Amino acid sequence: MSHITIQNLSAFYGDHHALRDITVEIPEKLITAIIGPSGCGKSTLLKCFNRLIDLTDGARVSGKIIVGNMDVLNGGTDVTDVRRRMGLLPQKPNPLPMSIYDNVAYGPRLHGVKEKKKLDEIVEKYLKIGGLWDEVRDRLKSPASKLSIGQQQRLCLARGLAVEPEIILCDEPTSALDPVSSQHIEQQLLKLKNDYTIVIVTHNIHQAMRLADYVIHLYLGELVEHGPANEVLENPKEERTRAYINGTFLADVKADQEINLKGNMCPYNFVYAKQALHALEKGKILKLIVDDPTAVTEVPRGMEAGGHEVVSVRQQNKTDWEIIIRKKS
Repeated sequence: MSHITIQNLSAFYGDHHALRDITVEIPEKLITAIIGPSGCGKSTLLKCFNRLIDLTDGARVSGKIIVGNMDVLNGGTDVTDVRRRMGLLPQKPNPLPMSIYDNVAYGPRLHGVKEKKKLDEIVEKYLKIGGLWDEVRDRLKSPASKLSIGQQQRLCLARGLAVEPEIILCDEPTSALDPVSSQHIEQQLLKLKNDYTIVIVTHNIHQAMRLADYVIHLYLGELVEHGPANEVLENPKEERTRAYINGTFLADVKADQEINLKGNMCPYNFVYAKQALHALEKGKILKLIVDDPTAVTEVPRGMEAGGHEVVSVRQQNKTDWEIIIRKKS
């Protein structure tokens, strides 16, 4: 059963045509991953869902996005209601400059909840759902800014859930996090799909493989392919999807340095890769060859946590994997 219906959606930034006539349905209470290379329109599509695109100068949108009986893009639709129904977990955590408690209570207070006992219940409930309660229960009045980056992201998840949305939108929610914090967020999302429709933008194909029930592949603003994750990721119908998953669309990208880490185990893979990347100039490309299965997941996570771009992760043969990383600019 679909929860979000997108019909003939196009988006423009000035003269740039960012999304081109997208028509697709997003299923209810599953995780849908929007995949594709940088600049393909993934985040733009997400911003259309909750009307954040309205805040961009020169942006305009046509088409329809239907959620239940609400036409999101209709001029008469209450934008506040749209955003209440669609919680957002951003790329970088953005806790409010107040206490942990007040961050979670902020939304419910805006919507009229004043009773302290009720607010206490809400704060506890959603910090538990966000996987943070046990870590902060004794310091709820402490500033949210004192939390680690990973904890701040889980706090943002709890804050978004406290207004009881139907849908959780995630814009590369682990790209700024360390591997352990990324794993925490992924585990929470897997639990939450029992109660929420979740849409996650990710350029990490392995994250899509770990999380997604349904996949939408965009390329240069066009909808290339969509369907159940096992079909799209394991047996794509479209050559462009196959090329993206296998990394072959990057054949023209030449590595500035290549290091062979076969025979090494994590965390040494990550340490050696980090040292090699440190020696490169900004924007340069590093190619790693690894044969440790753990490295296939943990090295990309660690690199993303450092702000670098994981351009491609693909299997070369039965034992070897190639990881291509672009050093942050």
